[in-house]
Parts: sequence; structure tokens; C-alpha cells
Amino acid sequence: MKASGTAWVALLVTICAGCERDPYQLREVPDSSDYCLAAQKVITKTEAPVVLDMHDEFMGFVKSKAIIDPERGPVIQQYNWHDADGNLLGISCKLKSADHLNLEFGAGTAGPDGLCQDMNRAVFTLIAKAVRSPAFSRVTFDPVEVVQNEDQPGMTGPDWLAPFKMTYVEDDTLHIASKGFVVDFTDPRYADAPERFRGVHYCHLIAPEYLTALLSGTGQVDAVIGREVDRSTPPPQTR
Repeated sequence: MKASGTAWVALLVTICAGCERDPYQLREVPDSSDYCLAAQKVITKTEAPVVLDMHDEFMGFVKSKAIIDPERGPVIQQYNWHDADGNLLGISCKLKSADHLNLEFGAGTAGPDGLCQDMNRAVFTLIAKAVRSPAFSRVTFDPVEVVQNEDQPGMTGPDWLAPFKMTYVEDDTLHIASKGFVVDFTDPRYADAPERFRGVHYCHLIAPEYLTALLSGTGQVDAVIGREVDRSTPPPQTR
């Protein structure tokens, strides 16, 4: 259902309330080639410089970790999801957690950690301003995004990578879903885990190109991103 101009403005005002006062808010839509750099800033509220590794191969992304390298500093990871026609749908980020950045660079460097949906909302706010005749009168960002594995807490990664429906329509409302989790570096539950598994914030995000297509009425809903990985064998250790 096409939204009226008045309804669309009201929607933007509701979602954008307070964003002008946020120093970590976006001023422009980030490029998808280095999207996770902007996501690190928005989601963990930091200006700390980080290095981004892009992955064209899925398994390379699976094996990668968000770390603080002795030579490169904080290093984060990105993988882009495409549909069968090559259209970009989603972007997955392995970010550094706020607490690890604070430990490395000093208190107040980052945080507190926000939500993956913070990035989706920020990008929506920018894109929606440019859509003159939006295809949906209502857009909502599903609040349940946290991935948990109570039986195997150390195996949350495969659950996060598993396929999920990122967009769907219900009651004439466009729903945007996300999946994410945080492992604080200082969390005592993971004190014995290798450092490369700690101090991370993982997020699946909707790609700005796909969000623009949805709002313009040219994109298809019910997009699924993610991929099953072998849970029986731990991934090779990487720095």
C-alpha cells in the first residue's frame, strides 16, 4: 500500500526522534563496499579507527574474527549477501565490542553497545527522505534480534549464520528483521576462551540498495539471507 506524504513524514518523525542529538548518527548512506565501518561507529558508538577486511568467499568470512591485531589495530570483517540475480540483499558484520575498544584505547572510547537495528534505522531514515512515493505506509524493525544458544553458548556463531527471513509484510507493514549477538571481552563466562572469540559484536544488516528498492516498490519481500555451516567440526583457528 502506497503511503501518503503526510503519513510518511509522521513515520519519519517517529523513527527519527532524538537522532539529531546523536553524534554517531549517519550523515549519508554508507557505500556497501565498506558498510561495516559505518556500522561499527553507529552500533558501538565509537570514533575509534578500525580496519575492514572484505570477504568474497563465505568460508573465509566464517573463519575470520573481529580482533585487535598488534600491528593493524582493531580489525573487523564484512560479507555481502546477493540474490540469484546478483542483487545485494544483506550485509554481515563482525564488529568489535565496545568493552574491548575501551580496554584497548581507554574508557569512553566506545559504547555502550547498541543494537544491530540501530544501523538499519539510521540508514532507513536517510533513504526514506529521498523516496517520494513510498510503497509502504508503515515500516517496523523487529525488536527480537538476539541470537542465543543456551545448550552450547560457544557455538552461537553457527546459529547466527543460519538462514533467516530478513524482510516480510504483515498487516500492510514492512518488517525488517536482524540477528546479532555480543560477547564482551570481560564476560567471565568466556574468560577461558581464546581472545579471538571475545570482544565481538556480530550483526546481519539490510543492504541500503535493497532497502531503497523495497521502499520504492521495486524490491521483493521475503528475502532470506544466511547459510548453514558444519557444526561438527570447529572452524580452523585464525588470528
